[in-house]
Amino acid sequence: MESKAPKVSYSHLPTELVFDILIRLPVKSLLRFRCVSKSWNSLISSPEFIKTHLKETSNARNTAHRKLIFSSFKGVPDLDYLTECNLDSVLYSPTIEAINMVTHMVASSMTEATKIQPPTEKSIEILGACNGLVCIAMQDIIFWPFASDSTPDRRLFLWNPSIRKYWKLPHFGNSGVAAYGFGYDELHDDYKLIVFFRASPFENAEGQVVEIYSQRTNSWKRNEYSINYPIWQLKGGCFVGGKLHWNANFSHEEEDRYCPRKEVGKIVSFDLAHETCGVIEFPENYKGKSSGKGWSIGVLGEGCLAFLWIQIPEVDVWIMTDYGATQSWTKMCSIRYPAGLECRLGFDIDVQPVFLTKRGELLLKLESSLVLFNPEDGTYKNLNMRYKLRYLPGFLKVDEYDESLVLLDAHDGLNMRLS
Repeated sequence: MESKAPKVSYSHLPTELVFDILIRLPVKSLLRFRCVSKSWNSLISSPEFIKTHLKETSNARNTAHRKLIFSSFKGVPDLDYLTECNLDSVLYSPTIEAINMVTHMVASSMTEATKIQPPTEKSIEILGACNGLVCIAMQDIIFWPFASDSTPDRRLFLWNPSIRKYWKLPHFGNSGVAAYGFGYDELHDDYKLIVFFRASPFENAEGQVVEIYSQRTNSWKRNEYSINYPIWQLKGGCFVGGKLHWNANFSHEEEDRYCPRKEVGKIVSFDLAHETCGVIEFPENYKGKSSGKGWSIGVLGEGCLAFLWIQIPEVDVWIMTDYGATQSWTKMCSIRYPAGLECRLGFDIDVQPVFLTKRGELLLKLESSLVLFNPEDGTYKNLNMRYKLRYLPGFLKVDEYDESLVLLDAHDGLNMRLS
């Protein structure tokens, strides 16, 4: 006689125990378990559960729920190459299971009406990521040489790849954009997109125009901030300590305005809660120095702002252990630029900090290569991402996000269109 497994009644489990068990599960399982009962669906969909689950899975050293997004730039951001894979597999697996994100994001069709339009391809650019949300810009690229609309407007979205949900942002005038940044305003429980507009290096303007999008109000507003020098070049947009940060180049002095290579670099910050603009100074060792081949910023360790000074053949890595305190800049290591990797002499060298592992190894993007560096013995390992991902020609861009349930009540993202 076969013995039947006893039926388990989940209704008799204390809600606190169910909550504590579920927050430890991956997003994929939680989406399935919403079908167990109405009470489980209500619990998993609640704002409290979503926030607690995010806190549990987004630990700075946790790699199990962290994803890397690889995209390509060939003059314009390339829609045909947008791939994600688990950080664990990148770090520790000889093979990588990669997922084409485009198939989950864009469904387009060619109608009779569109066939008479100029030939186009679609472009997608990642503007930032925070709490499992990826902020993206999508647009058509027009190839007719005399097309009147050579720079079509971008469509902006908040996209959660883990649950395939999206939120379309309202339109805004996006010509002359210098940089974007996306992050979370914890004080007001709001996701915000910040847009800096390009200031001319030939004007002695002190005002910097910034557009701010609030997801809570689903609206844009324009502010102007007083800054000593016009910002005409911004890179980055990394989110640390409730603030966004960019590499900013300022024209040095009035007589140097017409020579863009003579410039002063600073870290520009934007406080999302108070919507104020500020500047973070370099470590003392580098104040007033010429930037040489360049510098970059990022996030490493337990949410620390990282500063990389690039002077080939070495790259110095610093972290700010006490956010906001300039004296807390601490040198982590110096990296010898690996021989054999592409180095574009005469141009800024592209070095990006990606992740600091539990073992203290530093995952870096050097040009279009991904390298794992061991500070203890100074050795590095080229992860050969071009081979593993069958990477297309162009410059490689790397972003990361943690799996989350944020935007669980948003639109179904299986048929996101360029409309």
